[in-house]
Amino acid sequence: MKKHITPVQLAMLYTGSFLGAGFLSGQELLQFFGQFGLWGLAGMVLTIAAFGVFSWMSLSIAKRTGYLEFDKIILRQDNKPLRLFFSAVFLIFLFGCTMGMIAGAGALLEQMFGIPALAGDAAMTLLVLAVAAAGAAGLVAAFDLVVPLLVAAAVVIGVLAVFRFPMDAIPALPASDGNPLLGNWLFSALSFLSYNMMAAITILVPLTRDLEDESTIRQGLLLGSGVLTVIFVCILMPMLWFKSLVGEAELPMLALASRLLSVLGVIYALLLLAGMFTAALSCLFGITARMEARRGSPLPRWQLAALCAAAFAGSIFGFKNVVSYVYPVCGYVGFFALLGVAAHYRFLRKNGLDNRQLSH
Repeated sequence: MKKHITPVQLAMLYTGSFLGAGFLSGQELLQFFGQFGLWGLAGMVLTIAAFGVFSWMSLSIAKRTGYLEFDKIILRQDNKPLRLFFSAVFLIFLFGCTMGMIAGAGALLEQMFGIPALAGDAAMTLLVLAVAAAGAAGLVAAFDLVVPLLVAAAVVIGVLAVFRFPMDAIPALPASDGNPLLGNWLFSALSFLSYNMMAAITILVPLTRDLEDESTIRQGLLLGSGVLTVIFVCILMPMLWFKSLVGEAELPMLALASRLLSVLGVIYALLLLAGMFTAALSCLFGITARMEARRGSPLPRWQLAALCAAAFAGSIFGFKNVVSYVYPVCGYVGFFALLGVAAHYRFLRKNGLDNRQLSH
């Protein structure tokens, strides 16, 4: 008998689909929210709520229609040029993330343990390849293990820092010149929302085959939103309260953990490494799910290995450039994709249709 994904497993997958090397290290949250102070907190609240809404819409569309390709979730009409465009943007973004996570893992291993970056990149690539070969089962197992540990670590570091260090005053800055692509708090929040949803749609939608009903989706997303809120608060608030301590660090949360206790820094480094692994795995899963949907059959192992080899080769470009430039640009493009998701969901709800019966 086929095992279905439970609400708790969906919650972990949902939460994990938003966690990447930059998020877990605090770098993304610092760039997209932290530089705006109290306005950044407003952006955080808006973003978490929108994550839940658009994830519900996307999974509901997939469950009602049977579509597993993200371009069909975005566009109801058979507009091939637009579908091709969004597919290309999504795949480029996911591949860039995969490269970035591998590069981040190599840099972390070199910084913390003195392992050469290329050797760290190679080790992470081989590990991702091995687990990716197990398919969705390997993805579920990885998230089931890593996400709860990351939540616990973020809570511990955030709480300890509040009791240990003096807190900075939090300004309210609606605009910032830190990054020309993220000059306004609202645009920054929308960009963060959009590019993360691009990843989430590609990761979560193929899993609807293993979701029993919409009740499971609803329960899983509610639980996942609660977990995501805890992680946001425990990472973003230290970025605001202790910006003078960690604001210039490449990996701010790791810097904060190391300042608290050296052994805590090592523990968080290992968890951050695990987070990079799950993020790379989930992005690769999004790419292979799309390729398998187009092929109509599982991806041959040699093609999966070739994808991983290409990601390893691209990892020399590093993660910082991906966060600073690729993410915001993909985010602004992805906003139009979210408008498409909303329009598709509204059409199905308004007409009470099962889109399996519609001709595209």
